[in-house]
Amino acid sequence: MSKKEEPVIEPYSSEDFTCITFYPDLKRFKMNAMDRDIVALMTKRAYDMAGVTDAKVKIFLNGERINIKSFDDYCDMYLKIDENKELPKIIEAKHERWQIIASLSDGQFQQVSFVNSICTSKGGTHVNYITDQIVTKIHAAVQKKNKKLEIKPHQIRANLWIFVNCLIENPAFDSQTKENLGTKASQFGSKVELSDKFLK
Repeated sequence: MSKKEEPVIEPYSSEDFTCITFYPDLKRFKMNAMDRDIVALMTKRAYDMAGVTDAKVKIFLNGERINIKSFDDYCDMYLKIDENKELPKIIEAKHERWQIIASLSDGQFQQVSFVNSICTSKGGTHVNYITDQIVTKIHAAVQKKNKKLEIKPHQIRANLWIFVNCLIENPAFDSQTKENLGTKASQFGSKVELSDKFLK
């Protein structure tokens, strides 16, 4: 901000909205234009916001509204393989601070998660908090039905795809990129006990 101008404030009488416009200092980053990776990152962020904000908030990208109105809709982008096939989606009843969806992975644990609208691409304690509940319940159910079958919790976990959107009080991350939540479950500011219907 070494160079700045006075703000231009003009009268406005239409519907309220917030528009943020910025022009990156490309020379500072030794660039002539924004490359595909930067544009893809910003595009993903716009879709993320459409998925984790209230349905009343309208998110536009390049002048077009993103047609995602809920976290459920957002998860569909990952779970719909094509027009005729999509992975199963198990939705937990809504909690005040948590939105949870589970599905099947391809044999390797996957997660998509957000803390206070921040994408935690590496997951963290909030994802473990939910996943551990699911794995414990499934493990107990499998062992009860098949007492001779030896199955370990990590084998169950490997077949899960977990989606979590939550609000955490004073979240602590392991780096400035905020990819991994480190806050202990006891300090989340809320508790979630997954419903029997969801776990079943």
